[in-house]
Amino acid sequence: MDWQSSWLKEKQTLVHTIIAFLLAFILLLAGNNVAGFVGNVTNTVFYYPFNQLKSSLSIFSSKSKTIDDLNTKLAELTVHLQLYNEIVEENKRLRALLGFIPPESFRIVPTEIIGVSGTGIPNTILINLGASDSVRVNQTVINQSGLAGRIAQVMDDYSVVYLLSEPRCRVSARVSNSREQGIIRYKMSRGMYLDNCPQQGEVTVGDTVITSGLGGIFPEGIVIGTIEKIDSPEKEFFHDITIKPVVNFNGLDELYVLVWER
Repeated sequence: MDWQSSWLKEKQTLVHTIIAFLLAFILLLAGNNVAGFVGNVTNTVFYYPFNQLKSSLSIFSSKSKTIDDLNTKLAELTVHLQLYNEIVEENKRLRALLGFIPPESFRIVPTEIIGVSGTGIPNTILINLGASDSVRVNQTVINQSGLAGRIAQVMDDYSVVYLLSEPRCRVSARVSNSREQGIIRYKMSRGMYLDNCPQQGEVTVGDTVITSGLGGIFPEGIVIGTIEKIDSPEKEFFHDITIKPVVNFNGLDELYVLVWER
């Protein structure tokens, strides 16, 4: 058995050698046609998977770039939409302000807030208007809702504004319906209130409080707020009246200075 197995191995090697020789001889005789065929077979068998992988990677890269471009475009459109919405809201506020007719000898000058200070609630702000813009101390500052404060200090290019939430900013005021008068004051412990309004006067919760024009600082008729609460202590001469301001001091945006023209 061993000699038969050895003989078969020798014959098998010889057969393989003969087959290889014949294939090489056939290729030489057949020329380019068979060589091309063999090349195509080799390319198909060995290179096709790699070509397919390369094609898939190219398609994936193209789609990935498209997705990145779409995400970038979406971000740009989102920013534009936010800016558009802000412009719409600003337009609404400006339209509301158009209904405000400035007092005689005054003109409205828009300004921007460049600084805010205060504990708990803002009481002092900086604006980007100054003496070079005809701004003067004690000029009135408003927003689209009503009275915001007054000019306290003026530099060349900016000014300090005392808001109504600043205790040093007091306003001579009156109740719009009954014409009862008093002084608007502010304390951190109690908020805004109407001081020196006598108890015999007629005041009601919900009444509008406006500037009286007395004192020579604030023009007459600018809305300050509404009466939120009334207490009338016994043996006291004045009401204890809490005022809800129309201006949101924590949400100030557009502000305007009433500049004297005289």
